[in-house]
Amino acid sequence: MEKPGLRLWQALVAILLLICLGLAAALVVIALKLETACVMDGGNKAKVNEVPQVFDSLSSAELNGVSEYMINEAGLNLVPTDKATTNSDYIYLIDLHLPTKADAKRHLDLNAAVPTRQARVVVYAGSTKEVKEYVVSPIPNPTTHRRLTVGGTNASTLWASRPVDGAELNELNKALYNITEKLYILLKESYGYWYHNCTDRCLFFPFIPRALERGQRNIFGYGTRSNLDGYYIYATSFAMVFSYTPGNSEKLELFKLYYKNQNFDTVDDLLQKYKNNLIEKENFPLPPTDTIYASPDRRSTSRETPKWSRSIPKQCEQDGSRYDVSGQHVEYMDWSFNFRMRAVSGLQLLDVKHHGERLAYEISMQDIAVYYSGTEPYNIFANYLDVSFALGNAHTPLERGVDCPENAMYFDNTFYSSSTGKPQVLPNAICLFEHNNGIPLRRHYDPSALYNGRAFYFGMPDTVIIVRAIATLWNYDYIFDYVFHQNGVIQLKVASTGYVATFPFPPNAGAELYANLVNRDFNEGANMHHHIFNFKIDFDIAGYKNCFQTWDISTENKSHPLVPGKRWIQKTLLRNTKNTEKQALVKYNFDEPKYYVVYNSKQNNSVGYNRGYRVYADGFSKKMIPEGSEIEQVISWARHQVAVTKYRESELTTASLYSQGNPYDPTVNFENFYSNDENILDEDLVVWATVGLQHMPTKEDIPVTSTPGKQLSVVLSPLNYFDEDPSMTSYDGIVKRDGD
Repeated sequence: MEKPGLRLWQALVAILLLICLGLAAALVVIALKLETACVMDGGNKAKVNEVPQVFDSLSSAELNGVSEYMINEAGLNLVPTDKATTNSDYIYLIDLHLPTKADAKRHLDLNAAVPTRQARVVVYAGSTKEVKEYVVSPIPNPTTHRRLTVGGTNASTLWASRPVDGAELNELNKALYNITEKLYILLKESYGYWYHNCTDRCLFFPFIPRALERGQRNIFGYGTRSNLDGYYIYATSFAMVFSYTPGNSEKLELFKLYYKNQNFDTVDDLLQKYKNNLIEKENFPLPPTDTIYASPDRRSTSRETPKWSRSIPKQCEQDGSRYDVSGQHVEYMDWSFNFRMRAVSGLQLLDVKHHGERLAYEISMQDIAVYYSGTEPYNIFANYLDVSFALGNAHTPLERGVDCPENAMYFDNTFYSSSTGKPQVLPNAICLFEHNNGIPLRRHYDPSALYNGRAFYFGMPDTVIIVRAIATLWNYDYIFDYVFHQNGVIQLKVASTGYVATFPFPPNAGAELYANLVNRDFNEGANMHHHIFNFKIDFDIAGYKNCFQTWDISTENKSHPLVPGKRWIQKTLLRNTKNTEKQALVKYNFDEPKYYVVYNSKQNNSVGYNRGYRVYADGFSKKMIPEGSEIEQVISWARHQVAVTKYRESELTTASLYSQGNPYDPTVNFENFYSNDENILDEDLVVWATVGLQHMPTKEDIPVTSTPGKQLSVVLSPLNYFDEDPSMTSYDGIVKRDGD
């Protein structure tokens, strides 16, 4: 008979054996996972240079130094921004003021000293009703300042054109409080929301400057129901226009009130007619509380399966990142460049080089126009020049794994806040990452292998480095990408997403001509609008003296060489050199296909062709507003899809802070860049490229408009610049022959 103790020991040994086998299996799995594990060393914060380089953005300490210097200068009589009224003199904006191109290149190319760091300071001088701009230096410890001329526009005109800031918002909100207090019953009965003494049912009013006539200052505001997801698409039919009496003692006054597609000169007039039932009344139902319409929360569906909830694929770097970053300087494969965030117009790339040779001194976003159609008053005021809202300061934090891949590196956006008068840091507002585009950069499979058995294949994935930043301008979000391919191509990309703007939809007023109804309960329409984007490319191809050609593609009709009596039609190419700026203005025409080429007439490749780059786009768009009309002059840069001008320090940008408030006397009029029709043969040239898209929102844009179909790009592609595809040096390519 077996002893009980022996059976116990046998059981324990069996259990221990099973545990050991389980542990061994687990170790094998872990080892296999470690062998193929991704190195997710992204999500890192980039280190800031201890000693700022020539293009580095201003730090918090530098912004504070400039602000303190200006406030302490007795002759300027500035007060701290957070204590200012519209009658005070105070700082609105501080940004890096770049050195001249010549000074920067002496430092970059000839090892000259780093040019003195300077700041551009915009001052609202409320005591004299002027806007003044200054250049302050040296940074970080300023000792001097000088007045800066702004596009030949006098300072009082700039005052009427200035962006709305915190001090003016305080005045507008006081006026708004008084108006809405009188109209409390109307607002509550019409919309279930009001403004004065509100709690969870508050109306929110965005205010937009837009002069009705030259020299005036008008502010437009309309009510949306707030404290809701997507309150942008809960617009009401209540709006107002303010104006200012001219002169140093200017006074904010109500100019016009709008209610349910009716306009009124005074609050009392509207209120009396409302109480006496002399006007058509509004009756909005309260917004829903569940997950519909404006909410971004996931909707459930009966079609879903368990696979739908699985994790999305992730990109990783098995061997670690393949790029290097020093402050705001990036090196990747043969590419190198610097980047910075400009307060007014956003992301700017500088000193862009391939294999150590400069291709462009600057590549950057310039201006964005969004022109809406609609019924009064929205059609009059809903035309936006987005840089006038300080586009650069609107670049918001990026969500890891959604806005950028998990392995990205992040950079903060540091700027001067016009509300607090102090530096503000938006974390992770710029990201940098390498990305597999999911398509071969190049490939070929020899089909003869199907017949002779000699297999031959080569290919290379399109792996790129991307700099990305996303600006949020109230309802809209713009995704900006600068993409560097290993074959020498650079893409300048922009995609639009976010909420569409909705306005009241009165069918009896012809709203269907301008909008689609997107919510019948609230009578909300989403209006037709045109997004237009302007980019700057300051080429320096094999040196700074370049030329511009169009390669004109046409057809010839010849006698057929083999069949008498028949004709032979084929395409021909004519290289057409442009001698002056006006000759280099391009209005894209599908009937006349062309290449747009910037080249160096003194530098050739190995077969004798001039080294150059081609500029093309997938989103050339026609501006339909007639040239010379009042609201068109401020976007004269949109008249041509491509324009080429001679570089001038006085023509650095098409962007202006003051365009939104005053479209009639633009401080930057792009027409002046080419009106003198200067020679552009063997000169320092700048290309201005414009793309756009028409957007007629539909129900699929609710709750949020999506990026597919709304992505635009300007492409800079080498054209005889290299002797072969430069990606041939990449380790990413593979070649397979028999036996491989």
